[in-house]
Amino acid sequence: MWRFIDVDKVDGAYSTALFHSIGRHVGSGTSDETILFWRVTNPALYLGYHQYVEDEVHEAYCQANNVDMIRRILGGGCGYCDSDQILFAVIGKSTGIIPANVQGAYKKVLSGVVSALKILGLEGEFDQTRNGVFVGDRKISGNAQGRFDGSVMVNGSLLLDFDFEKMDLVLKHPAKNLRPHVKTARQGMISLSDLMELPDPEEIKQALRAGFEEALCIRTYDGQVSEAEINIAYELTALYKSRDWTYRMDDKRKKRQKEKK
Repeated sequence: MWRFIDVDKVDGAYSTALFHSIGRHVGSGTSDETILFWRVTNPALYLGYHQYVEDEVHEAYCQANNVDMIRRILGGGCGYCDSDQILFAVIGKSTGIIPANVQGAYKKVLSGVVSALKILGLEGEFDQTRNGVFVGDRKISGNAQGRFDGSVMVNGSLLLDFDFEKMDLVLKHPAKNLRPHVKTARQGMISLSDLMELPDPEEIKQALRAGFEEALCIRTYDGQVSEAEINIAYELTALYKSRDWTYRMDDKRKKRQKEKK
């Protein structure tokens, strides 16, 4: 069985700890496979597991403007998020219905976003070269993937509205993973508010939930985060807020460079 959980607005570091904790429990069989929705309480920059802060982020701007920097356990690129996005994690068993290969997993899960857009009266498509969902030539859903502790997870966002200009200020390469010849986030991305009169967020969530159910050929029940998952998430939050975790790749590179001298 698959459960559906919407935790609404939460801190960015806690959200990362939460989907990490749920992934552990799904992988061990102590929790059902899960579709998790959330929104961030404060603007946040999610870094990919292998990325360098120095290469990707305007750190001074983030610090001066209260943008949280969080390194996730998943791969992929940077994602700037604010409260005008619905963020999701589709968390399955590594031996379950989500394909074992990376591209197959993206295609299956993100067809749920395409289905959700169709429910809302819009035409979207999955771009397998950029692992995102596009409306026309502009991205409306960016995504990441990871496999750990017996689970497979595809995460992403659906832009309701968006501060494209702020993304350009936060990221050093805001047009990365967008269509060719794009220079800014505004040129290469689009939000629902650009395409339609924005429905109530709950209506959009219902469409997204239905889209994932269609894509995965499942039905979800309304669930909640277990006490065990919450306890682990609280423990992991300290990790995700720590300087050592955020800068782990940068520190390793500096150490290698120092050893070469």
